[in-house]
Amino acid sequence: MKTKNTTTAIWDRRRPRTLFSGLMTCGKCGGGISKVSQTSFGCSTARNQGKAVCDNMATIAQAELERLVLDALQNNLMDQDALTIFCQEYAKERNRLQADASFNRNALEKELAKTKKDHAKLVDAIIAGIPAEQVKDRMLALDARRIELEGKVAREVTPSPIRIHPRMADSYRDKITILIAQLQNPDGMLEAKEALRGLIDRIVFQPSPTGGKLGIHLEGALAALLTLSSGAKRQKGLSGKTQAFEDIEELALVAGVGFEPTTFRL
Repeated sequence: MKTKNTTTAIWDRRRPRTLFSGLMTCGKCGGGISKVSQTSFGCSTARNQGKAVCDNMATIAQAELERLVLDALQNNLMDQDALTIFCQEYAKERNRLQADASFNRNALEKELAKTKKDHAKLVDAIIAGIPAEQVKDRMLALDARRIELEGKVAREVTPSPIRIHPRMADSYRDKITILIAQLQNPDGMLEAKEALRGLIDRIVFQPSPTGGKLGIHLEGALAALLTLSSGAKRQKGLSGKTQAFEDIEELALVAGVGFEPTTFRL
């Protein structure tokens, strides 16, 4: 049995039981966070394997967790100051990569020019009367190297820098507001849940030093955050990537761990 407009069997389309199921982890033991009561979440490792493995027994109500995470998504993850710093660091790293690429391209072009010149000298030697058999192997080697170098030079084209709109953070917040509102709409609820979950890499639960409460570290999925902020959309049914997605994923890769996750505490 399959659902409409998909080739995936209905039993393989397992939806998360709650809004952030599967994204939560215990910062103390690295184990999973799951429902420990009808209304609360806590470390499953601490409860299943005991304090010898993990003593994080703090809990948080599902409603409070969702409220805090949605608020952080809306107001913290695409903070304008943080985005400005990120853009500066990205531009710096992008310039470094372009300089490296330019240096490599120049080296390839120099070798290519020398290879062509050496090949031309051998041709002139044959014209001058040297038997072709004496230089045949060298000419073939130079010709093969020329073809290889031309291929490398062609692949060394440096992409133009990605331009990040100065109002990207505002655009992000507007779209998050719409997604959160759609959680109350039966028609758009499932799509909104998937979109919101896609913005999160993980939610890390850290017990408070004073005990009893949890600190929550929300780590954003950079490529998804930038995709939403820029307005780029992947067309349904297409497996190929658009240039917008390729640029965003490259940007996320360049950023790496330098884009710090936002942190907020109960």
